[in-house]
Amino acid sequence: MTAPSPPENLASRTPRLVTVAAGGILSRFYSRTHEPIFFDRGKHSRLNAPDGAYGVLYVADSANGAFAETFLRQPARQQIPGDLLAAKAYVSLRATPKLTFIKLMGTGLAPLGATAEVTHGGLPYNAPQAWSAALHDHPVRSDGIAYTARHDDSAICYAIFERANSGVEEVNRDPDLDANWFWAIAEEYDAGRAPG
Repeated sequence: MTAPSPPENLASRTPRLVTVAAGGILSRFYSRTHEPIFFDRGKHSRLNAPDGAYGVLYVADSANGAFAETFLRQPARQQIPGDLLAAKAYVSLRATPKLTFIKLMGTGLAPLGATAEVTHGGLPYNAPQAWSAALHDHPVRSDGIAYTARHDDSAICYAIFERANSGVEEVNRDPDLDANWFWAIAEEYDAGRAPG
């Protein structure tokens, strides 16, 4: 099924909101080629701006959600290649003020005229990027979008708009993922280390 486009009257609809309290901890696996707090303006991520007008920082409310979004993108793959592991690192971030997100999941979908396909559908990302732009411009001026991870729909993720870039700060980074805590998360998803 194809994801619906944002309705023409979206700006007049009242979105449901979720918040991350000031001091709340967020999780992210990131590419070592970028800084941990990186607002992506590229065209290849689901909730990025379609025209690159603003960047988006992707985080999750738990390390599990961040793991699912980073390492489980290929559903048939249960083994994590060494080169992928070496290319990634982990960071925990803190919300410095309270952050407010438009709820693009669960009971937040119908009031917007959206369906779960917006954040759970496959390529191309035309529809979700159109939703990102429409929600970015919505009069509530949220800090971003709350949604569930495509590969673990019990995990809540956040796409933070670049205008909220001062609202997160680094708490701790872990550049070495070949550690017990990481493989314990992998085991929860029946994932493991690729041989070699």
